Amino acid sequence: MTTPLRMPATVATKKGAGFLAEKAAERTVVLTNHGKPTAVVMSPEHFDELERSLRHAADRLVQGVTDLVAERSEFSRVDEVRERLHARR
Repeated sequence: MTTPLRMPATVATKKGAGFLAEKAAERTVVLTNHGKPTAVVMSPEHFDELERSLRHAADRLVQGVTDLVAERSEFSRVDEVRERLHARR
């Protein structure tokens, strides 16, 4: 993974959108204001890749939680629950 290019927002403004788009096509650009990150510019391909990775991770997390809940849950038929309830009376 390439290290992001840090650039003051004022420099990016002076150089123009074309310059910023050109740099973002090469690697991620982090715009800064007084040394603090304020925005990130990246290529559409990189954005799509990050979005796919995030969706995949979220799907895996949901599946893991679902599996965990299923392992710890007890499922009963309605007639079994009814019998247990009547036995408690």
